[in-house]
Amino acid sequence: MKNKALQDHIAATYLTLRIGIAVLAIALPFILWIGGHVRADLPLQGSMSAYYHGGTGAMRDEFVGVLFAVGAFLYLYKGFTTLENYALNLAGVFIVGVAIFPMEWECGDSCKGFSLHGVCAVLFFLSIAYVCIFRASDTLELISDKDKVKRYKKSYKLLGMGMLASPAIAVLLTFFLQPHSEAKSTVFFVEAAGVLIFAWYWILKSREIHLSNAEKAALEGRLATRQYRAADTFKEISVDRVAN
Repeated sequence: MKNKALQDHIAATYLTLRIGIAVLAIALPFILWIGGHVRADLPLQGSMSAYYHGGTGAMRDEFVGVLFAVGAFLYLYKGFTTLENYALNLAGVFIVGVAIFPMEWECGDSCKGFSLHGVCAVLFFLSIAYVCIFRASDTLELISDKDKVKRYKKSYKLLGMGMLASPAIAVLLTFFLQPHSEAKSTVFFVEAAGVLIFAWYWILKSREIHLSNAEKAALEGRLATRQYRAADTFKEISVDRVAN
C-alpha cells in the first residue's frame, strides 16, 4: 500500500511538472505584455527578452522568475529514456542561461551579432525540438490504437519543426528585417508562437501518457526499453510493456 501511494504521488508530481511547464509557457507572453503596460506604460516590446530591460526592468523579475521555474521543472522531470532525460536537462540549463545572460540593450549599430543570450535561446529550442522529433514517439507503442499512434507521431514531428522554425525566423527578423528597431513587435510574436508550441507539446504529451498509463507502468517496473547506443541518438527507441 505504501509503495502504491508513493507511486501515485510521483506520478502526480510528474503530471504537475508537465502542466506547470505548459501553464507558465502560455502565460509568459501575456504576463510580459500586460504587466509591462500596466506597470510602466510600455508598448509591446520588440521581443520577449526586451522585457528584461524595458521600463527600467519593470518586468525583469517576472521574466527571470518564469524562466528559472521552467528550467527547474525541465531538470526535475524524468524522461522515459536516458537520451530524453539528458535533452530535457540541457533544455532546463539553457533556458536558465537565457535569464542569466540578458540581451544587449540600446547598443544600436554596436550590438554584437553573437551573444550568450541568443546562443542559450537557440540551444533551448533545439533541445526541445530534439525531444519532440526523436524522443516523444518512443512511448507510442504502448497505445494499442494505431490510428492514434499515427496522429500523435505526426503531431510531435510538426511541433518539433515548429520549435526549429521559431528561433530561425526570429534570428532572420532580428538581423535582416528589423535590425535597428526596438519598437516593432514582429519578433515578439514569433517568439511567443515558439513558446506556445512548446506549451502545446507538454499538453499533448500529458494526454498521451494518460491514454497509455505509461507513467504508472514505469513506476511499477512494467516497462522495458530496448538497448540502445550513442549511434541511436536520432532513431526511435521502443519502450514496451513487460509481463508481470
